[in-house]
Order: sequence, then C-alpha cells, then structure tokens
Amino acid sequence: MKGLLAIAALALAAGTLDPSEFRWSRALTAPRGAGPIFFDADASLFAHGGSGFAGLRIVDAHGSQVPWRPLPGVTETQPKDVPLLDAGRQGGAAVALLDLGPHGGVHDRVDLDLPGQSFIGTATVSGSDDRGTFTTLGAARVFDLRDVRRTDVAFPPSDFRYLRLRVTGVTRIDGATVSDDHVANTARRIASGFAHGRFDLGGANVPVDAIRIVAAAATYDRPVRVEVRNPGGAWRTAAVGRIYRLYGTPSPPIELGAAARYLRVVVHNGDDQPLKGLRITLLAKPRRILVEGGHSEPLRVLYGGRVRSAPDYEFARLPRDELALANARLGHLTAPAANPSYVAAPDTRTWVKRHGVVVDAALALAAAVVGLGGFLALRRRA
Repeated sequence: MKGLLAIAALALAAGTLDPSEFRWSRALTAPRGAGPIFFDADASLFAHGGSGFAGLRIVDAHGSQVPWRPLPGVTETQPKDVPLLDAGRQGGAAVALLDLGPHGGVHDRVDLDLPGQSFIGTATVSGSDDRGTFTTLGAARVFDLRDVRRTDVAFPPSDFRYLRLRVTGVTRIDGATVSDDHVANTARRIASGFAHGRFDLGGANVPVDAIRIVAAAATYDRPVRVEVRNPGGAWRTAAVGRIYRLYGTPSPPIELGAAARYLRVVVHNGDDQPLKGLRITLLAKPRRILVEGGHSEPLRVLYGGRVRSAPDYEFARLPRDELALANARLGHLTAPAANPSYVAAPDTRTWVKRHGVVVDAALALAAAVVGLGGFLALRRRA
C-alpha cells in the first residue's frame, strides 16, 4: 500500500508545478474545441524560454501541466540529383529532361549544373505528366560573371513527374538538383527597413533564416557582410555574400541560420557612392508550438526565471498521425507580463562570490596600504 501511495504521489508531482518559479505568465486563448492548440513563438519566448524552449511550461485551469511539442511540419523532401534524359541541343539551346518518378512529390526549384565561365543565358523549366503536353513553370536568367554565379530556377510548387529544361547561352547541361521548401519560398518577413541596415528584433535568440537585400539601382554588384549580436555579446559575422541586380535579375536571399537580438548589414561600396533605395528584409520560418488538447481551459504559458531542463512528455514522441492535427486550433498569446507570484531562487553562493566587487575593492585597498607602508619605510632608511 505504501508503495502505491508513493507512486501516486510521484505521478501527482510530475503533473503539477510551482508557478512562482516562473518570471513570465501569459494567457493562451483559442476558439472552442477539443483538438490541440498551436501558436507562434515570439521574441519574448525566444529571449526567455531557454534553448529549445526548455524553460517553457503550460498549465491548465487547475494548475496541472499540459504537454506541448514543436508543431511538426509537412515532411520535407531533401534536394536530390535527378539523372538527365535526352540531354543535347535543340534550336540553339541546351536541353534535357528530368523524370522524377511516379512519386516525385512537390518541387519548386531546380539548381542546374552548367559548365564553363563567363556565360549569360535564360533557363526555362516546363512540366508534364505524359511527356506530351508541357506547361511552362518558370524562367530565370542564369549567368557566370567573375565571382557572381546564378544557375537556379524557382517556380510555383508543382508535382509534375517530368521537367523539361531549356537553357540558352551554354553548351550543355551537366546535371540538375530538384528541391522543395526553399527558405526563400517558405520563410516569412519578420522585419524590414531602408538604408540604415540595423535591426532590433525585440529579444535575444530570435531566429533569422535569410535576409533579402535589394537596391533601387538598375544595375549593381557589391559584397556584403551580415553581423549579429545578442545582449552582452560581441558582434559576429553570420554571413558574407554579394548583392546584385544583373540583367534585370536581383540576387536571391542570403541564408543566415542565425539567432540574435541585433542585426546589421555592412555593404562594401569601395570607391562607389552608397547604393540608394537599399531595402532590407529579414526572413524566418515560423516556429510553432503544438499544445495537447482535452485540457481545462483557459491555459497559461509560463517561462523564464529559474534555469530548468527540457520537459519529457509522451506527447512529444507520438507520430504525426496521432496528433489530431485536422482539429488543431490557432491560439493567441496575450502580451508578455511579469508573473505577480514570481519568487526568485535563493542565492546559494558564498558571501565572497556574492560580493565579489567588495572583496576585490578590499584586496586592492590592502595592496595599496602595503605598498604605501613599504614606500615610507624606504624613505626613512634613506
């Protein structure tokens, strides 16, 4: 009996927690329903929720923990090299056919392997399911000019089995890589601005996946450096690249993969005048959190305060088709607010460590006294 009571006590302790340990408290609201709730993480959660939101906990109306996990996205197809069929030349252009197979999935980008240097051409991608009728999906300028090279074509998401490639300005097509979910197509704008090139994202560790930089000039080509910093840290280089507009084609977004509060862009103008109409857009994929359904609402989101390890929920291990995502409800967080019941953890450091400044000052004063005493003693001997 005692063993059963002990197990019950442990189970109860695992489902409850002390809200006074958390510095921030926010209400999570959602339309009525029994399904899970998902919401977007914001700057406050990134800044104070810990790595991977390890410090985040959610409680129901009775104060019991509610399991959560990152919202699983649609399974992404890894970029894959596709063998070329019927590669050759036709009508003064290099041509080739790609067969993605009967289950090729959705694709929205082709990266071409084009031989040679100092070329300028146009790449066109068309799609078909029967190799009889082809639909033009997209076209883009491709070129290699000194250290600026672009050989990709992006287009609206497509599930055609066959892709026909046609490229002018090159002798042949050596290969092609097909992919989907490219960051430039799936990320959303989180900040934008002109000229100054400095951003405050409102909190530490806010993820930035890519940055798009466009100027008003009709033609330009300049190196850039992107730097990021979190509070208390130094500026560090997150990416280097080039921005350009050549033959009417602007440079693609520069991928970053950074997490910071502050970001700045340095454009190397050399002896040229600064670019006018410089517009900078920061892009990031949504980071969404899925909360288990079936709990007493309203829910509260707690985070910050004491450092804690990540929670261990069975809900986080369930396969995607067991999550009832078809019934998921979009939730909204209230503005960040200090938890009125928050009690800071007691400082268990020794007196010396807690008053390091006082100790250092005392040691400096003692050293000065000793030094002065030595100096006076030498004067008396003299």
